[in-house]
Amino acid sequence: METIHQPPTTPFGRRSLTLAHVASQAASKARPPEKVAHKWNVFRAICAARARLGVSERALT
Repeated sequence: METIHQPPTTPFGRRSLTLAHVASQAASKARPPEKVAHKWNVFRAICAARARLGVSERALT
Protein backbone atom coordinates (compact mmCIF):
# COMPACT_ATOMS: atom_id res chain seq x y z
CA MET A 1 0.00 0.00 0.00
CA GLU A 2 1.33 3.37 -1.01
CA THR A 3 1.06 6.40 1.28
CA ILE A 4 0.32 9.72 -0.36
CA HIS A 5 1.70 12.76 1.43
CA GLN A 6 -0.39 15.90 1.05
CA PRO A 7 0.44 19.26 2.63
CA PRO A 8 -1.83 20.39 5.47
CA THR A 9 -4.82 22.39 4.30
CA THR A 10 -7.05 25.05 5.79
CA PRO A 11 -10.53 24.01 6.92
CA PHE A 12 -12.07 26.14 4.18
CA GLY A 13 -11.42 25.86 0.48
CA ARG A 14 -8.69 23.22 0.70
CA ARG A 15 -5.96 25.85 0.31
CA SER A 16 -2.55 24.83 1.51
CA LEU A 17 -1.67 25.89 5.03
CA THR A 18 1.51 27.95 5.20
CA LEU A 19 3.74 28.95 8.07
CA ALA A 20 2.45 32.51 7.64
CA HIS A 21 -1.10 31.32 8.39
CA VAL A 22 0.05 29.59 11.56
CA ALA A 23 2.13 32.61 12.62
CA SER A 24 -0.80 35.02 12.16
CA GLN A 25 -3.08 32.75 14.19
CA ALA A 26 -0.52 32.59 16.99
CA ALA A 27 -0.12 36.38 16.93
CA SER A 28 -3.87 36.94 17.12
CA LYS A 29 -4.22 34.56 20.07
CA ALA A 30 -1.40 36.37 21.90
CA ARG A 31 -3.11 39.75 21.49
CA PRO A 32 -4.62 41.16 24.71
CA PRO A 33 -8.46 41.08 24.78
CA GLU A 34 -8.78 44.87 24.97
CA LYS A 35 -6.99 45.19 21.61
CA VAL A 36 -9.46 42.95 19.76
CA ALA A 37 -12.01 44.52 17.38
CA HIS A 38 -15.15 42.40 17.22
CA LYS A 39 -16.44 42.57 13.65
CA TRP A 40 -20.16 42.60 14.56
CA ASN A 41 -19.71 45.43 17.05
CA VAL A 42 -17.82 47.42 14.42
CA PHE A 43 -20.52 46.62 11.84
CA ARG A 44 -23.29 47.83 14.18
CA ALA A 45 -21.38 51.06 14.87
CA ILE A 46 -20.96 51.67 11.13
CA CYS A 47 -24.68 50.99 10.61
CA ALA A 48 -25.54 53.54 13.30
CA ALA A 49 -23.24 56.19 11.80
CA ARG A 50 -24.03 55.27 8.19
CA ALA A 51 -25.38 58.68 7.16
CA ARG A 52 -22.47 60.62 8.67
CA LEU A 53 -19.93 58.27 7.11
CA GLY A 54 -21.61 58.37 3.72
CA VAL A 55 -22.03 54.60 3.55
CA SER A 56 -24.96 53.30 1.50
CA GLU A 57 -27.24 50.50 2.63
CA ARG A 58 -26.12 48.53 -0.40
CA ALA A 59 -22.49 48.76 0.72
CA LEU A 60 -23.45 47.35 4.11
CA THR A 61 -25.13 44.32 2.59
